Amino acid sequence: MATASRPPRGLGFLAGGGEMGELIRAYDWRSHPLGAPARWPQGLKTALRLLLATGHPMFIWWRPDLYQFYNDAYRRSIGPERHPSALGQRGRECWQEIWDIIGPQIDLVMSGGGHTWNENQLVPITRHGRREDVYWTYSYGPIDDPGAPNGVGGVLVVCTETTEQVLAERRMREAEARWRSLFRQSPGFVCILTGPQHVFEFANERYLELVGGRELIGKEIRHALPELAGQGFLSLLDEVYRSGEAHRGTSTPVLLRRRGDSGEEQVWVDFVYEPIRDSDGSVTGVFVNGFDVTERVLANRRLRQEDRRKDEFLAMLAHELRNPLAPIRNAGELLVRSPPGGVETRSLGQLISRQVTQITRLVDDLLDVSRITQDRIKLQREKLAVAELIAWAVESVRPQLREKGHEVACPASHEPLWIVGDRVRLVQAVSNLLTNASKYTPDGGDIEVRVNRQRDQAVIEVVDSGIGIPEEFLDEVFELFMQADASLDRSRGGLGVGLFVVRRLVEMHGGSVEVESPGEGRGSTFRIRLPALAVVEETAGETAGKTAREATGEATDVPAPAEPTAQRVLVVDDIVDIADSLVELLRLQGHQAESVYEPMEAMERVQRLSPTAVLLDIGLPGIDGYEVARRLRDEGSDCLLIALTGYGRAEDKERALAAGFDAHLTKPVSVDDLQRALG
Repeated sequence: MATASRPPRGLGFLAGGGEMGELIRAYDWRSHPLGAPARWPQGLKTALRLLLATGHPMFIWWRPDLYQFYNDAYRRSIGPERHPSALGQRGRECWQEIWDIIGPQIDLVMSGGGHTWNENQLVPITRHGRREDVYWTYSYGPIDDPGAPNGVGGVLVVCTETTEQVLAERRMREAEARWRSLFRQSPGFVCILTGPQHVFEFANERYLELVGGRELIGKEIRHALPELAGQGFLSLLDEVYRSGEAHRGTSTPVLLRRRGDSGEEQVWVDFVYEPIRDSDGSVTGVFVNGFDVTERVLANRRLRQEDRRKDEFLAMLAHELRNPLAPIRNAGELLVRSPPGGVETRSLGQLISRQVTQITRLVDDLLDVSRITQDRIKLQREKLAVAELIAWAVESVRPQLREKGHEVACPASHEPLWIVGDRVRLVQAVSNLLTNASKYTPDGGDIEVRVNRQRDQAVIEVVDSGIGIPEEFLDEVFELFMQADASLDRSRGGLGVGLFVVRRLVEMHGGSVEVESPGEGRGSTFRIRLPALAVVEETAGETAGKTAREATGEATDVPAPAEPTAQRVLVVDDIVDIADSLVELLRLQGHQAESVYEPMEAMERVQRLSPTAVLLDIGLPGIDGYEVARRLRDEGSDCLLIALTGYGRAEDKERALAAGFDAHLTKPVSVDDLQRALG
């Protein structure tokens, strides 16, 4: 092992210093402008003694030419391009590439201006063959020399390269900026809580939206969100911080003050409390992230509610269909089992007719809902007097009112009110309200229809003294399949679609409908609001006369059924009971009638018998009734073709006419409608 050389006698200030100490002692200073070390000024000797005796990077510039000295700790930072050539070299020659940075600082110190301090200063240098960005924390301090200008003989540099530290901090800042950017862009809410007091360090926009945009950063969560006290979230945070175990919550309700002083609002959240750990594994905070799932929770509730309503509706529909089917079946059994002349067939026939009418009404209600929800109703608008609209509606429900002993009071309005709308649909809306009032008002109770103008609106009120509506149901009575009266006996009947139809029909006319009730047993008021006309061109008397005729069944556009002329009729239906029963009915009316159940046989029978009329079902096996009609027309048949089908939409009627039918009847068909079609 080599032994470090000792400085000559009198040069103890050059002792030690490792490699640089050896180089300084071995340097030929006698041929250097500084001369022999023994004659160097005391200030330089003292600085060199300090430089060689420390493990901290140090550097010396001496005299105006700034001759250079440095120690082993500094050597490791300058690279092979300058070591060992920098020893004894002039400063400007050595550091030309960075002189614009360090030159002014050196001049400041040499001029007696004091010292400099630079922290993490970028001083790029070339080392190891490439230009590098190097960061330093350093100070330039004066070395005293009484014989030098300004009393300063040189500059002592005490420095530390901080490149790794600066780059590490930069990487940390960039990483923090990235995660902050990612958290800000997160579709969910995110916040970071630090320390055992859970101080907000970061919160993204979604979190701020969740809590109503309050100032959070730097505040303890207990103070920033005081409404959380008592809801369990603060104790959960304490437990996660203490135990280091994460916590997950799903569809968790939380009350938050989101809109100033408007009170607390309940929201639902999915969230995770995740402990944040330091490099030694200790918990330093809690990372919170999650989603506001309020809409999902409420949507699921609505789905469950709608599913419950659907089940109730299906049970209700079964009940409403069984009620009329039961007497029909009983009547059928009586007709089959009784001996000839043993029962009054006329009364049984009337019973069956009444119950079929009830079933037809239920089916029509369902079809109306379907048309409305699919936006298939087209309004036929005309100018209407509101008083006459009420008269039509009252007349349409007269049988039901009479059955329960109800009289409808209609106080006269102070001024004639006119609107524009579809007469049939608006009569339907008002009659539905009257039906509803009659249904839920005890026998002999009071029902009143009031009409008045409120600014530019015509207001129709149906007021009853019935069972009333509980407050919790007022906002739901216009929902589909909704019934406030859900008793098992369902004695009042109905499918819960009437008020839904009312609301949608009124809204289609640009109006609104609302309900009031003081409570159970205290009656209800349903109110329709429609845009009112300001000027009327038609004479009220003329319209009133026309309306009265229509309301009492005297309208000229609906002819009374004529006595049928005897015809040869072929009934085509794949349901045998329908076909055969219709044949018997036609024979009772004096027609010659036959039934057939297959479409191909029907076409052959038409060619052979040449009937004057064919009642043809649409839903036949093999080929449908439309195709049968087209083939009959193509073959030259000119018989009266009547579609008799369960499909009753407007487009079904149009399709039937396009296929060659002369008329379209919807099952179950009344005798009067059948007479008109055959006539």
